[in-house]
Amino acid sequence: MNLLIFNYALAAFLFLFSYYLDSHSEKENNIFTTVGMASSFTALFAAVAIHLAYTGNTTLALLMLRLVLICFSFTVFSLLRFAVSIPYDTNSKFLKALNWIVLLFCGYLVFTGITSFMIWNPQSEQASIHVGSVQAFGVIDSLGLYILVFVIAVPSITVISLLLRVLGMKSRIYRQRLLFVALSICAGLATSWILYRLSFHYFITFLSLPFGLAIMLVLLYQAVSVTTLFDKTLAIASLVNFAVLNFVFSIATAVLTVFIVNRVTALVPMVVLLVLGIVVMLFLREQVSRRMRKYIRVGVDYEAELEAGLETIDYTSGGEVVVEKTVALLDQYVGCASIDVLVSDDKGKLITVYSSMNMKNELVINENKAIDFLLSYNESVILKTQAITNHLYADVKQNILQILDLGRADAMILLREGHRIVGIILLGPKKRGGDYTDYDHSVLSNLYSNFFLVMYYLKNIANESVVLTVDREIEFSGQVITSIQENIDRVDHEKIDADFITQSARKLGGDFIDFIKLNSEKYLFVMGDVSGKGLNASMSMVILKSVLRTFLRETQDFKHLVIKVNRFVKSNLPKGTFFAGVFGLLDFKTNTLFYINCGVPAMFLYTASYNNAIEIQGEGKVLGFIKNIGQFLKVKKIALNPQDILLITTDGLIDSTNLRGERFGKDRVQRMLMDNRSYPAGRIAKFLCDNLTEFVSRELEDDITVLVIKYLSK
Repeated sequence: MNLLIFNYALAAFLFLFSYYLDSHSEKENNIFTTVGMASSFTALFAAVAIHLAYTGNTTLALLMLRLVLICFSFTVFSLLRFAVSIPYDTNSKFLKALNWIVLLFCGYLVFTGITSFMIWNPQSEQASIHVGSVQAFGVIDSLGLYILVFVIAVPSITVISLLLRVLGMKSRIYRQRLLFVALSICAGLATSWILYRLSFHYFITFLSLPFGLAIMLVLLYQAVSVTTLFDKTLAIASLVNFAVLNFVFSIATAVLTVFIVNRVTALVPMVVLLVLGIVVMLFLREQVSRRMRKYIRVGVDYEAELEAGLETIDYTSGGEVVVEKTVALLDQYVGCASIDVLVSDDKGKLITVYSSMNMKNELVINENKAIDFLLSYNESVILKTQAITNHLYADVKQNILQILDLGRADAMILLREGHRIVGIILLGPKKRGGDYTDYDHSVLSNLYSNFFLVMYYLKNIANESVVLTVDREIEFSGQVITSIQENIDRVDHEKIDADFITQSARKLGGDFIDFIKLNSEKYLFVMGDVSGKGLNASMSMVILKSVLRTFLRETQDFKHLVIKVNRFVKSNLPKGTFFAGVFGLLDFKTNTLFYINCGVPAMFLYTASYNNAIEIQGEGKVLGFIKNIGQFLKVKKIALNPQDILLITTDGLIDSTNLRGERFGKDRVQRMLMDNRSYPAGRIAKFLCDNLTEFVSRELEDDITVLVIKYLSK
């Protein structure tokens, strides 16, 4: 009886799963939902039938059994209709009409042919099910005819039809989908058959027969949800690695353990030998693992090499060299037959700046609704197989295919800055006739920041009339910094006077500042220092600015925004990159400042009521060192009053030294703030930077940024 609880729980799960399918499926074709709902009723009526039979109510138990058989027949025939409908979501009116005819036939068969249902010896281990039936049409037993038609014939026709269509299907992704659906049906029915055979020896397993339907439904959902090709070589490599590194070495370790235990009787030597043996086996396993990574790769494990290659691109060598290096790396590791690079211009078009097939294309951005759709959904890597099979892209499917057709491509990487498209990289078919897989999609997504670096560089080179200088690195970085400043939402509010100054050592730097207007009464500001100097720091700053605005569309939680930025710095920016700064939220409606210190060294608040400037930054964790930083972040709150002044600066100013080796330090910053508190924010920032220049008496060695916010009134 305890297993009946499992049956009811299984029925509840199938109902919930059917509801989930209905909410995530195309409304025009809900056959899959019908299969799920019919399976739910089958499991529910089966649980009720057995429950009634256990209690001796054979009349109602017989009625429930008949309903089970009708629902199961409806399930398997709906499954046939579903198999015929995929992958093009066709709905055969003939099969729909035939479904109801078959259902009427099944109803006649079970109500006239199935005469009794009971459980013999229900309280003993020898309990068994008895179903009474009479001959149908005077030829064959009714239950036998039911099994022949609905348990054997219809499922067999379904699977065979799927396999035949696999042989005639040209699209590889559709062939894969049909094959997976066939295997899912076989797996579900095989599970129920195994449970049925076990019930001859263990009656309790008979109660679990509907579990096969649950297995089938879950596998079917996975089968139709797959939008990329299954990588057979990766699966083989994983299987070989698992078999050798886990199965073989586990057996070897077990044999060694048994040998030592049987041969050594003394406890201490036994323990020593066991520990030594395990250490030796682990060492051998590691050596074998290294050899296998070298020889059993099956051509798929290229992420590390591609990333290393992209990080060696010299951006001072010119646009042509950057493109050639990028194309060569994609050709070598991804193995695409062609590559096209399109960059956005100032006229709202995507234009070709490189094509391995010497094609020249233009695409008006506003005329292709797929671009805005992909930007809104934060989709960066799209495979052709996904565009064809994923319901998410149903409304823009043709528009995505139009973009891919520009380069006869099977994949594309869409690069963005906030909600503006920077460019697109189109990747042609694989050279050896293969298709892009989940692994390819994962690699291209993981290396998005590297591709963004390339595209942002090309966009600036393509759109600007560049005056060549000896130091081309400085030339490019100047464009980057100018673009960054132009995209800042300057604070325009009657309650506040805000200004900042940024100076980069060698005209290159990673100091970062940004204001983002959330609404008329709220502004977000971010200020800090991206680790490193030169072009790498500048480009990391560009990427960070871009993703920050993207994340703001994904979350409204201040702390969670910082957590997402930390995760991006840790996982996506070049290894060793970190961000030391502060995130602030100005709420003019409540006259409040919320802030999270992420390693900014100096943050002073002058309060007119106390006529004093105090440090308020407190402790803070730099972003990019640890992945899960949430527990270390603290949101602090300050009430702002008229004439209060907030001054924040990066470590470049605090740590600057003069010719005698003396640090500029925080005390000078505090005194400068007190001495100049009556001036506007811009003048305070300028006085501080001028004082620093006079103090060091030479060129700056590090980037500096000073932000001053002066609160005017409530």
